[in-house]
Amino acid sequence: MVITKPEDKIILAIDGLSLSEAIYLLKICPNLKWIKVGLELFSKEGPTAIKTFKDMGKKIFLDLKFHDIPNTMSSACYEVTKYGVDMISIHSFAGSRALRLSKEASIEGAKELNIKPPQIIGVTVLTSFSSIEFQTDLNIYESIENYVFKLADICSKAGLDGCVCSPWEVKKLRQAFTKEFKLVTPGIRLDNKNDDQNRVMKPIDALNNGASQLVIGRSITKSSNPQKTFSEICRSIH
Repeated sequence: MVITKPEDKIILAIDGLSLSEAIYLLKICPNLKWIKVGLELFSKEGPTAIKTFKDMGKKIFLDLKFHDIPNTMSSACYEVTKYGVDMISIHSFAGSRALRLSKEASIEGAKELNIKPPQIIGVTVLTSFSSIEFQTDLNIYESIENYVFKLADICSKAGLDGCVCSPWEVKKLRQAFTKEFKLVTPGIRLDNKNDDQNRVMKPIDALNNGASQLVIGRSITKSSNPQKTFSEICRSIH
């Protein structure tokens, strides 16, 4: 499905916020549709956070980046599907069998509860990696762009709904995969400031390169006027 409305293209990352802070932010930014629940908040609040945001009518991207043996990953996807989340991230490094079984398990879990299955997307190379760190830390001397392409191809062939990649790799991936294969991009900055992420880009540039949805956090959550910032981003990508 091709996403057309600007507010549907933005996923708010609420890492670093408490549950009460996140609730307040969503109340003053009622047009926000998607929320990313990551490891930090889920470790603090567990499923309570998901239920709270769902009760507020939000769509949930559960970004726990499962990475384990195939049986464990598929069991985890089966269980968290029961929370009624809309999208789940798993690590593509786990391999095609783990990816395929995780997707199948999420469908099975949704079927048991008669709910819509979540989209399963594969994490490729984290946006915190620079080219130098990719070589020195992982001993991988292939370019990040080429490596991301290989992992995205594994995700596609395993039947996943898309992948997570930095905006730097989006253009090459979009040329290779259909619009139905989602490209979800963190590393989105309004001013291209890197902080703890290296491969970053402005919202409109990432979308023009072929991104499906943008994960944006601190640019909104740390803004003195989050609603104004969110509205400005929506206007800039309309």
